[in-house]
Amino acid sequence: MNNKLKSLLKGKSPTYAILFVVLVLYTITLFIPLLWTVLTAFKDYKFYSQSIRNEDAAGLINLSHLTFDNFVTAFRDFKVTTADGVDFNIIGMFGNSLLYSIGCAICATVVPCVIAYLCARYKYKFGKVVYGIVLITMALPIVGSLPSEIRMLTSLGLFDTVSGMFIMKCNFLGIYFLLFYAQFKTISMEYTEAARVDGASELRIMLQIIVPMAISTLLTVLVLNFVQFWNDYQIPMIYWPSRPVAAYGMWEFNKSTTGFSAKIPNKLAGILIMALPIMIVYALCNKRLVANVAVGGIKG
Repeated sequence: MNNKLKSLLKGKSPTYAILFVVLVLYTITLFIPLLWTVLTAFKDYKFYSQSIRNEDAAGLINLSHLTFDNFVTAFRDFKVTTADGVDFNIIGMFGNSLLYSIGCAICATVVPCVIAYLCARYKYKFGKVVYGIVLITMALPIVGSLPSEIRMLTSLGLFDTVSGMFIMKCNFLGIYFLLFYAQFKTISMEYTEAARVDGASELRIMLQIIVPMAISTLLTVLVLNFVQFWNDYQIPMIYWPSRPVAAYGMWEFNKSTTGFSAKIPNKLAGILIMALPIMIVYALCNKRLVANVAVGGIKG
């Protein structure tokens, strides 16, 4: 191990070595809480409670009292009853969360991507107006919009519907518009001009030539939006009250597990169950997210 470390740092500047050590230490600080969470989630809560009362640090990392009972308890108690008296278990709430997160993530990614493409790739004065509107709306806080949004959705018959949730996310105002705008601006217009010479339509140029060059950015924004909406419980609770999501169920589950030491393993087991879809998404997309995208050029 020492030889590998020496070979890695051989010929590097002192600044590189210092940054390497800092990065290693920072990584360790991230992994220690994660490992503690996983270990505690599998702990027998009676043994864990006894270790806390006796201030037994060795007992907290003891691997002899591991059990799946905390996950069974979390799976059983992870439930919500709506104001209409309808009971939702963890499977129902996970289904609601997947529908909400995937649909809203697609809407919140595709719409700013398309609008940014139009503003960046076409030389129209209105594109500059749209760009300015985005900057202004990001700078000016919108206060007190909740009552008007609820009334508008109610008037349109979209309140407490999944389609209403999707439509609310179909806007281009925000940082992701600027991200896509900068991405499309860096792509040479020669690609578009060459495709037009070959007879490609504007839609085909966008979908088959330009957007694939920005696919890494597109997937990154999609995953970030999915994680954001998966962890969101306030918006669905207000605008979609009849279908509680898993984040709201986690909040209710956390309230129901009263007590400190005796219920922490159950709480952490619920957190791990809640984080499972995010782990799966990252496991499937991490190579795409961190990979450098190599694109070809125009051959003359």
